[in-house]
Amino acid sequence: MTKEFYVVSTSFNIQERMTATKGKVFDIYFRVINKDGKELQKKLSGFKTKALAKTAHANFISEKCEVIKQEQKTALLNPSANNDLCVKDIVNQYFSSLHNQLKEATIYEKQKIFNLIILPSFGETKLRDLTTEKLYLWQDKLWSQPNPKTGKPYSYKYLCKIRAYFSAFLSWCSVRYTDINNNFAKVVKPKRRTPQTKMQFWTREEFNQFIAVVDNPMYYAFFSTLFYTGRRKGEVIALTPGDVDLQKQKITFNKSITRKTLNNSPYNITSTKTELVSSTPICASLLSVLQQFTAQQPFYFSGNQPLTDTTIRRVFNHYCEVAQVKQIRIHDLRHSFVSMCIHLGATLPVVADLIGDTLAQVTKTYAHMYESDKRKIIDLIG
Repeated sequence: MTKEFYVVSTSFNIQERMTATKGKVFDIYFRVINKDGKELQKKLSGFKTKALAKTAHANFISEKCEVIKQEQKTALLNPSANNDLCVKDIVNQYFSSLHNQLKEATIYEKQKIFNLIILPSFGETKLRDLTTEKLYLWQDKLWSQPNPKTGKPYSYKYLCKIRAYFSAFLSWCSVRYTDINNNFAKVVKPKRRTPQTKMQFWTREEFNQFIAVVDNPMYYAFFSTLFYTGRRKGEVIALTPGDVDLQKQKITFNKSITRKTLNNSPYNITSTKTELVSSTPICASLLSVLQQFTAQQPFYFSGNQPLTDTTIRRVFNHYCEVAQVKQIRIHDLRHSFVSMCIHLGATLPVVADLIGDTLAQVTKTYAHMYESDKRKIIDLIG
């Protein structure tokens, strides 16, 4: 939610006064800066106690104000000073403003892209010098150069993400500094350079061939849960014994795990990607597997520490080779579950509910799998 005011300090002054009807009351005064860059004195009045006045002030700051640093205040009150602001001078303030708006993993990803791609190119550039022409030249170079780590072109999706992150930053700057424009809004996004990668998935027969060679009970249960629920890897890793109810034959997914942390923690437990809390019924095939598995604490599959992405990927690839099935990604087990559900006649709303995603996203991702249904309908029409 957009805040109405800026404040540098949360200090205040309380004054007592007498009224004809309420007797003694307290008023609280403090300084704010409005969106036009004007510093004002704000007054909240008529409180019966000092404690109530302080509470009202704290609520006002929390709900309506963005706390900024002194140098930001100077820039707001003196817009001409913005002419010398460089990207590196303000990027930390930008990320500070995101903490109450975005999930930690998203901020982590944005910071990584800024550090790897944007700051090396524009860190020393003044905001006013980010002209449309300069941004076009940078985009053209970025679209044509290979990833230095792999030697291959950046994916179209990744390039679009860089564009979006940089444009969002410049929009933020233009709101706070009226003489700064987001010229990236005028830069046209290039068309797709390479065809979209075809979605990979296993049939149930391929999964059975794979799981038959998995000789580790924990991974047998873990991979089976991924395949038979279609849930995201982080949501399955984060499961605890209390989430798995074999008696009622359901699994509750209310959290996920991320290693994209801003506090140097090895991992954090977060809400699910869509912020949804939902339960998935346990099918007979998965129920049989979980009944034979001994739940661990605190993480259902791995005990004291959550499974790591690198270990899961290494083990998964090893068993793929042993089983001699086509190599897919862990996330493709989610696609495999959806494909299986659609093949069995599930509608998009049912699929969305089962995998804990929004109907809009499921439609965007999986609608093409219903192409054969179109033919069936046309044939029925005759």
